[in-house]
Amino acid sequence: MLRTLTRIAISRGLFGGSRRWVGIGTVVVGLRALGRLANKEPKLVYSEDLAPGESLVITHLTSHV
Repeated sequence: MLRTLTRIAISRGLFGGSRRWVGIGTVVVGLRALGRLANKEPKLVYSEDLAPGESLVITHLTSHV
């Protein structure tokens, strides 16, 4: 529901010029941000069972720009 309200607020508020929808969008984006901050559990990205003798190598590639 919040995602739909965000989409409508962007289209009608920012692109349509409605001040009311800009306000609604601001509140909705704030609620979504608070929801993300309140969620203390990390998001599981990958899960795999390893058989005895198998290993998993985790690397982080950095870019030097």
